Amino acid sequence: MIQSHHFYAILPASQNVFHWDTADFIRVVKNAAKTAKLTVIGELAYAFQPQGVSAVILLAESHVALHFWPEEAKVTIDIHICNYQKDNQEKARLLAKILTIQISESDSMHGWNYLYISG
Repeated sequence: MIQSHHFYAILPASQNVFHWDTADFIRVVKNAAKTAKLTVIGELAYAFQPQGVSAVILLAESHVALHFWPEEAKVTIDIHICNYQKDNQEKARLLAKILTIQISESDSMHGWNYLYISG
């Protein structure tokens, strides 16, 4: 049976995010995933012209997708973590918390939505 945890949010971007390049987005997400004890297995990012970034980090447990909308000062984040060999809900929640702090400079999880999928 497949079981997964899906966290998603539209976060306000701190002023620091406006100075990040594509490599910074990848670094922030990879470091957050590693801190949450998730296994990074791949990455892909694209910088839009004149502005914006999309990045995807592949995990052994699933993926994280991030999109920066500078014209709106927002970052959308989609975290999908499967229960790969054990319950990974707390790892997914920690990843969301770390990314919130890094992107919004806030520790409030108020903007996050959570969906548990089983089937």
